[in-house]
Amino acid sequence: MNWEAIGAVAEAIGALGVIASLLYLATQVRSSTRASAVEAKLESTRLLNDFVENLIQKPELNDLFLRGLGDPDSLSKSEYYRFSNMALKAFWFFSAGHFQFRMGTLTEDDWYETQAVLSYWIARPGGRTWWKKMGRASFGESFRAFIDAEIAALEAGTKDA
Repeated sequence: MNWEAIGAVAEAIGALGVIASLLYLATQVRSSTRASAVEAKLESTRLLNDFVENLIQKPELNDLFLRGLGDPDSLSKSEYYRFSNMALKAFWFFSAGHFQFRMGTLTEDDWYETQAVLSYWIARPGGRTWWKKMGRASFGESFRAFIDAEIAALEAGTKDA
């Protein structure tokens, strides 16, 4: 056997090693992506669960939530600021979900679940009022445009609440 043949065999073995490494790397990336998607879903669910659990455990907070969404003018100044903080916290959750959906780390089904809760907020007078008076200024352009379009569709009657 001459040195050229040995070199060709070594190159072939090296090429197979590179291909095997790339296949292994692709498998690891796919597994990591799947794990990230699962983690995003679990975190999203945990955040919403914590919010709802707070409403269940604290009837006065649930009352404030319902009154704020239904008729924000019925709230005292202090109550309105507390409702506003509650809304801000909820909309941070919605904004994070919107970002994850846009980045492809939240599936369409998972985004649908988040959007259903968001729709509940903006379908209520207090949710829309809060967004227009205070909330809108707290978020980035992409999320503002999304919420504004959702509200416009609700007000035009082209979207169900």
